[in-house]
Amino acid sequence: MKTLLTALVAMIIGGTVRAESIDAGPTGGRLLANAPPRAEFVVNAERKVEIRMFDAELHPVAVGEQVVTVIAEAPSGKTTLTLTNSAGMLVSTDPLPEGDGYNVVVQVRAAAEAKPQNFRVALHTGVCGGCQRAEYACTCEEHGGGDAHGH
Repeated sequence: MKTLLTALVAMIIGGTVRAESIDAGPTGGRLLANAPPRAEFVVNAERKVEIRMFDAELHPVAVGEQVVTVIAEAPSGKTTLTLTNSAGMLVSTDPLPEGDGYNVVVQVRAAAEAKPQNFRVALHTGVCGGCQRAEYACTCEEHGGGDAHGH
């Protein structure tokens, strides 16, 4: 038991254990750990944010009473993106600021008056060579979900 505990502490200190597990979204994005309906964070080819909702079995559901706020913490400054409901999902009217390697905060509320759940996504739009997903949605164990190699 002592050996197992020592090994676990060494892995945590060495950075090989993820602090946060990243779940694969059904459409290639990052599935956030909010209560169902769960939100999937996707950056499309035009660098616009798409938020899709999924039930507990990961079947798509329309955005209902959920309120989602997306804030890009880019080097040029914080930018709150305006989201519009389009074809059952939320899509930002403007693209994310230029660049890569900054945080995007996604705040999800079950309803307007509900307590928010906040999620930080390290924005790296390159493609992971292991899982072939965008780095911000990487699920590879050896990559630590984007944390282990500086993503």
